Amino acid sequence: MSTEKKKQYKLVIFDLDGTLTRERSIWEYIHVRLGKWYGFAEEYQKQFLAGKISYKEFCERDAEVWRGMKVEEMMEIIKTVPFHPGVDELISHLKQKGMILSMVSSGLSLLTNWVHERYGFDHSVSNEILCEDGMLTGRVSIQVHYDKKAEWVRKVLDQYEIKSEEAIAIGDSKGDIDMFQMVGFAIAFNSSCAELDQVASICVRSQNLADIIPRLPI
Repeated sequence: MSTEKKKQYKLVIFDLDGTLTRERSIWEYIHVRLGKWYGFAEEYQKQFLAGKISYKEFCERDAEVWRGMKVEEMMEIIKTVPFHPGVDELISHLKQKGMILSMVSSGLSLLTNWVHERYGFDHSVSNEILCEDGMLTGRVSIQVHYDKKAEWVRKVLDQYEIKSEEAIAIGDSKGDIDMFQMVGFAIAFNSSCAELDQVASICVRSQNLADIIPRLPI
């Protein structure tokens, strides 16, 4: 790979759930931990996948389950989410290469904000669970539609004055397809979607995120 090719990338945009974490959905993870998934919140997912309710209604019903819960109690659960090994190594490598780091997630802001601070990301956006006086209100502000990440990729590119071909994206699911189509190099990590594999530049199957490092074009 030429030196010119290696110098062209400036930004890496991560999906979060299933990509940095081993759990494919923080929503489901929390429900399971609270004993609210099986026979309950999972029904909302089934209704959404069957086209019976909108994505907005799906998220609103999920958020309503947590109404009245203390934010600190929610954070105790969130901080138990398992990450893929190699996160620290990959993030450190990207920072050493001077990459701007972004997360675009259809997960929850409580997790995204924590990961943002923990790993020193430059930018992140996700869906915001609303709270008042330290308590969850049961409402959610939808920022990132699960399969409409491209609009946020465009905003990040504009914010940092970066061209599409200068960006790398890393994701794992169908919801990352339009994000992959917006960048110069896309990495499908443990992909759960054949269509994502088709639009990815490379596919990596591993239990360790650091295995992406030698495959990076930087």
